Amino acid sequence: MDYQEEFEQTPIVKIKLSDTEPYSKHPFKVEDNKKIEMLAEDIKENGLLYPILVRVIGFGGKYEILSGHRRMEALKFNGESEADVRIIKCTDTEAANIVIKSNLLQRDKILPSERAKMYVLRNEYLKKDKYGSLSTGWTKVDEYTQNILAKEFDVSKSSIYEYIRLNNLIDDLLVLVDSGKIKIKIAVSLSYFPSGSQDVIYQYFFKDKKAVLNNEYIKRMKNYKHNITNDILEQITTALKKSKNTEKRYVDTFIKKYVRHFKSEQELIERIEILMVDYLERKDN
Repeated sequence: MDYQEEFEQTPIVKIKLSDTEPYSKHPFKVEDNKKIEMLAEDIKENGLLYPILVRVIGFGGKYEILSGHRRMEALKFNGESEADVRIIKCTDTEAANIVIKSNLLQRDKILPSERAKMYVLRNEYLKKDKYGSLSTGWTKVDEYTQNILAKEFDVSKSSIYEYIRLNNLIDDLLVLVDSGKIKIKIAVSLSYFPSGSQDVIYQYFFKDKKAVLNNEYIKRMKNYKHNITNDILEQITTALKKSKNTEKRYVDTFIKKYVRHFKSEQELIERIEILMVDYLERKDN
């Protein structure tokens, strides 16, 4: 479990829970109260089987948690005042790697927002190691970091790019991505809108539920990216409804015109489909 073998030579000591702080850029959430309660019960029965990894920060005897955030919460839940820890020395880059890899080992599910922050964290230190600064932008990937991240996390380069884009979403929209109410592709498109426009979009589609957000809305909203208002969204909704009504009237007229030559509407549709397949095959050849 999370780096125990690598640091098992480091002595285990007790420190006060009040002297610890979460990792400052922790990409993972510690919110599942039921799992924390279960972990707390396990610690009560069996003790803390794996010491928490920390490093010294500042000059005031404070420690930053690198691995064991949930164990720490479970100890607090049990009313403990001290924890068994291993105090290690490491660079900022090494600390980030410990946080990322230990959590990947322990978690069976990673939320999109967690994955987005995890990729950004790793990207940040890859850039820092190569360029010596973050001047190229911490939420942007270049070819160098994109290739490394794709290999390290065993995903495509486009996936790395998409998840890093999620860091540009306002919190309300990001919560909806985590819950599955907004698909990743839609979320990536929304990430290009300024936060003020995202606020309006969130209110209109998800708070007031005036319409269902889809790619057609995204396409039309891009024309007003920097000045989205409720009135503009109403205009887009009205235009889309008219367009759908026009399309429906055309289809109805077409069916009425030709259905008398067939046994049913279904037979007409099937015949049109056969003709379309034949047309597309000849077109491609």
